[in-house]
Amino acid sequence: MINLPFFRRRPAGRSEEEIHHDERSQFAAVLAAVDAARIDDRLAVLDCFLSTDEHVTLERLEELVAAKRPDLRDQAFLRETMEMFRQFGFAQVRSFDSRATVWEHRHLGAHHDHLICTKCGAIEEFVSPEMEALQLRIAREAGFHPLQHKMEIYGLCSACMQRREPVLPLVMTSPGERVRVVELTGDRPVRERLRGMGVRAGVCLEVISNAGPVVVSIAGSRMALGDGIARHVMVRHDCLHDALDAQDGE
Repeated sequence: MINLPFFRRRPAGRSEEEIHHDERSQFAAVLAAVDAARIDDRLAVLDCFLSTDEHVTLERLEELVAAKRPDLRDQAFLRETMEMFRQFGFAQVRSFDSRATVWEHRHLGAHHDHLICTKCGAIEEFVSPEMEALQLRIAREAGFHPLQHKMEIYGLCSACMQRREPVLPLVMTSPGERVRVVELTGDRPVRERLRGMGVRAGVCLEVISNAGPVVVSIAGSRMALGDGIARHVMVRHDCLHDALDAQDGE
């Protein structure tokens, strides 16, 4: 979980215990209303689901349930129960950038958005009242009536940035990352070839893809560099925060 001034995990003024108790009671009432089978077992699964702030896969939920109720370690039953959570408004299903499907809590009146690290897969939640107000204003100006929305920001988390070397080969960067060339290595023909392509020290590149050839954007044009030659382009992360800081300083 990310700890930011604009972060809110639950509706203001209510404890996790209060929310848990209310949602358990509401889920029990809904299950009874639809004459569902195995109500007590499904409530036990809900208790496990609400006991963590993780975005859980089915496999992770199975681990949590097995620790408390080994007799409920049945993926078919758990999947059916999680679908009930979603159907009745107690959980939301998320798929972040083609990663494994995960479930998260759905607390009424507590919308949040996500920061997703493309390196380690960490998912951090945040709430920004300013961004919520801006989205509503944009919709109103367009005559649009919003029903729901989501914001997903993909990038590199602070832990991943701290672990990696400050200067690294272009092939080790992440898709979507903006980098600045520090130096060119290799023999003279390699360096001359790169310079002829416009890749030289000080140039800013946007990494489009590094699956196979490294595809970058340079001065508004796409270029593909083979893995071998891309290893001779040493770069550092050129953070978008720097541009924002420059604007704030004007």
